[in-house]
Amino acid sequence: MGLQRELAAMALRATPLPGQKDFLEESGIPTPVPLLAGSIRAVAHEPFKAEELKRLFDLMVVFTIGDFPDGASCSSYFDPDSPWYNVFYGAYGVRSHKPDGSPWGFRRDGQPYLDEMLEVPWLDYNFLTAGNLGCPPSRMCFRVEEVTSGREGPWHTAEVCCVIPSGLHRLKDAETPDLTYYAVFGVPEERYLSNQRESYEPVRMRGKMYFRPVAERMTLVWGGLCPDTPDGQRLFNSILDEMTPLYRR
Repeated sequence: MGLQRELAAMALRATPLPGQKDFLEESGIPTPVPLLAGSIRAVAHEPFKAEELKRLFDLMVVFTIGDFPDGASCSSYFDPDSPWYNVFYGAYGVRSHKPDGSPWGFRRDGQPYLDEMLEVPWLDYNFLTAGNLGCPPSRMCFRVEEVTSGREGPWHTAEVCCVIPSGLHRLKDAETPDLTYYAVFGVPEERYLSNQRESYEPVRMRGKMYFRPVAERMTLVWGGLCPDTPDGQRLFNSILDEMTPLYRR
């Protein structure tokens, strides 16, 4: 096991940090994340408070990412030729502070509010991931191109095709990155930036999110988003195959 990979796995497992709390765990809500072949085989539990997010919700992000290939100094998250390019999968916990008391992603009458639910990945891919890797606001490009809502048992669903800002970048293009994120993802290798590839390039992704209220003011979300390529969608289907029985039992 490479030292950088070992440090990344340790950084993931060390969350939440001392002084932080996992409000899902405190509420007795499990968030199992299966460790697929090709993943780093470690899971993070990263909390964000409403005051940090400038949103009317607290957020818990439970996720894993692609492994560090042999000899690589970074995760396959940064590899444009990998199905793991810009992939993390797992679960969100969203604790609402809306004045009407409704859980995030739902209206007061209990009906799903899809645009509100999609604010969570918008925030995550633009600011919490690419942004913390130094992406300037001018390159934050998350947008939904297609979305289909549905219902599967107790879960509301959203099948989504969207464009996100890649985390892949040249260090010279990064604006005030959070250096702790390099501990998790590694530093992007120059070989991934050949052929005039731009930092934080737009990437087309496709995936699915499942969401439902699980406690007062609290929404649980799970699923994944992978590149809109044949290999990326094979990985996405594998993620759903492994996660579905864990969240439907």
